[in-house]
Amino acid sequence: MKIFDLDKNCYTKIEHIKHPKTKVEQLSDALYHYENNQFKVIYDQSQPSLDAYVKTLDATVLDEKNMQWLFFTSGTTGTPTGVYKTKENSYQQAMTLVKTLRDRKFKRVVTTVPFVHIYGIDIGGVLPYELDIDIYVKENFLPEELAIEAQKEDTLIVTTPIFIKALNRMKKEVRFDNTLFLTSTAPLPREDAKAFKSHYGASVMQLFASTETGLISYKLDDEEMLQSYDIVTISQEDDKLSIDSPLVTKKNIHNGKKEDVHLPFRTEDIIEIIDATHFKLLGRSSSLVKVAGKRISTVQIETLLESLNGIESVLIRVRRDDSALKDEILDIYVESKQALEMKTLREALKKELGSINIPCKIHNNKRILRSSVGKKIGFE
Repeated sequence: MKIFDLDKNCYTKIEHIKHPKTKVEQLSDALYHYENNQFKVIYDQSQPSLDAYVKTLDATVLDEKNMQWLFFTSGTTGTPTGVYKTKENSYQQAMTLVKTLRDRKFKRVVTTVPFVHIYGIDIGGVLPYELDIDIYVKENFLPEELAIEAQKEDTLIVTTPIFIKALNRMKKEVRFDNTLFLTSTAPLPREDAKAFKSHYGASVMQLFASTETGLISYKLDDEEMLQSYDIVTISQEDDKLSIDSPLVTKKNIHNGKKEDVHLPFRTEDIIEIIDATHFKLLGRSSSLVKVAGKRISTVQIETLLESLNGIESVLIRVRRDDSALKDEILDIYVESKQALEMKTLREALKKELGSINIPCKIHNNKRILRSSVGKKIGFE
C-alpha cells in the first residue's frame, strides 16, 4: 500500500511526522503509528475550543497502555469525550466493513476527509492499508475533481454527504458505474441518494457509527432501514439505541477523568427496532421535538427548508423553556441568499407535516459551520 499525493502528483512515504498539518501528513503519520504499534492522540486541532480543552489534560490522563488511539469528539453537545481504541478495534472495523462490500474488489481508495477522527483514520486509512491498495489524497477536493477520480474503474471513495449533494447539483454527464461511495453519518436524504444512483450509476453506502461505538450499521442508496453489522447486537432502552459490540471503547475520558465503559453502551439515538438486525433512526434525543404527540426530527425540517429556493443551509436547535406554555421552541438559523419569512416556513411545514403548530424563531443572515465530515456544528 502507498499514499498518492494528488496535489504533488507523486507517491509519499509512511513516516513519523512530528506536527502533521496537511491531510497527506496526517495520514502518513497515523499509518506509521498503526504499523509500528505506537499510541497516538488524534483530534481536530483546527477547532480552537477542542484544542484548548485537550491541552488542559495532564499527560498521565491522555496516555493509556495497550491502546492504539485516543480520539476526541468535537464537543458540540457538551464537554469533548476522549475515546480510547485498540489496534484490534481498527482492524476488526476494517474487516467488518469489507464483509459488507458484497465481494466487490477495489484497486484504489480516494479519501476526501482529513485524518483527525475515527472515520478518517479507520475507514479512510486503515481499511485500504489492510486491503493493501493505494490511497489517493488531496488537501482540498472540488466536486469536479472528485468526479474525475470517480470515473476510474474499481475506485472506493470515502467522503461525506456534502460531495454527494454537490455532484447531484452539477449533474455532470459522466458515469461512475464501477465506483462505490462511502459516506459518513451526517444525514443524506433518501431522495439525494436515489438521484445520485440514477444519474451517475454509483451506489452510496451510508455508514452509521460514533467515536465511542465504532461502526454500528449501514444502508445502501435510498434504503430506509439501517442494518447492523454481524458483530453488533442492537437493543432498545427508553427508546434509545443500545450497542453490544467488540468495537465499543473499553475506556474513555469524561470531564477530564478516565472512566471504564460498560456494555451494552446506550447512545443518544432514538430508534424504532424492526427486527434483530434492522432499525429506523428517528434522530438524536437532542434533535427531536414532540408536537401533538408526534415525534419530529429537526434534521427532517432542515432538509425540507434547504429544498426551498434561495436557502443554502439550515441549522435547528431545540430550546426547552420550562416557563413557557409550550416547552419546546425551535431556533432556526438560516444561511441564504434571501431571508426566510415566517409565512414561507409555515406553508412548507404544513405541506410536509400537516396542520401542526411548531413554536419557532427564525434567525436569518447566519453562516452555518460544519465539521470536517460535514456535520453542522454551529453558526456565525
